[in-house]
Amino acid sequence: MQSIMSSTTRFTTRASTQPITMNRFTSHFSQPKLIAIFLSAVFLFAANSSWAQGKAHFSLGAKLDFSTWKGNNQNGASFEDKSSMLGLEAKVQHAKWFGGLTLSGGKFEFDTTAPTRLTNPLAASSEPVSIKRGEVDLILGYRVWPRIALFIDIKNVTNEWSIDGYKVEYTGIGFGISGHRPVSPEWTLFGNFGVVPMNIKADGNDVGDAVRTALNAGFLYRINHRMNLSIGLQNQFQTDDYDNGSEQTHEIGSLTIGINAAL
Repeated sequence: MQSIMSSTTRFTTRASTQPITMNRFTSHFSQPKLIAIFLSAVFLFAANSSWAQGKAHFSLGAKLDFSTWKGNNQNGASFEDKSSMLGLEAKVQHAKWFGGLTLSGGKFEFDTTAPTRLTNPLAASSEPVSIKRGEVDLILGYRVWPRIALFIDIKNVTNEWSIDGYKVEYTGIGFGISGHRPVSPEWTLFGNFGVVPMNIKADGNDVGDAVRTALNAGFLYRINHRMNLSIGLQNQFQTDDYDNGSEQTHEIGSLTIGINAAL
């Protein structure tokens, strides 16, 4: 949900002097397991008597992100490309509780320098490089004040190189805060901020940890009592800390246009 730099808290055990990051917790959970955890949490809340009383509200939506993906590789070389990403959303709200699932994806074509691969690197003459990017967000939140909410974000990001199917996958569980303020009967100002520590896998092997921060703000326009239109700006910043001591940064800025309809 959709980024202020952050570092991962480290712990050491008596049995070993090797630092263990909080992101290692997420390395034990594949995407299906994370989805199962989320659905189990929803079931537990649904079974609660306070949830069972009353009516839940469901909605479906779609969004289009006009995005710029840029950053710096381990050797300091910068990369940048522009593309669009299409997203589909499903949301549920009951009293002060809410949840949602967002699936989005797109393809980026890097004509010159592209994000480098930690393992199985491409030959220097492989440009242009095409990378298919997909993101999954599972959200569970609670409105602590009428216009302020806290949420948990279970996130999965996959980057797949079209040339050979090489994949880099990021998986993590984070948290965030969101808020809104009506400015007229039709218009509402909204914003949210989240942090997600993540584990990095390259072709299925653990290669490091990452921390992603995301900041999103915009306006919601009420078309009628069942349909809303939104427009906003989003910035995601991510630092990849690899086990070999190298570092790579990513920043994705987007103009987002979306529509949402209540069922």
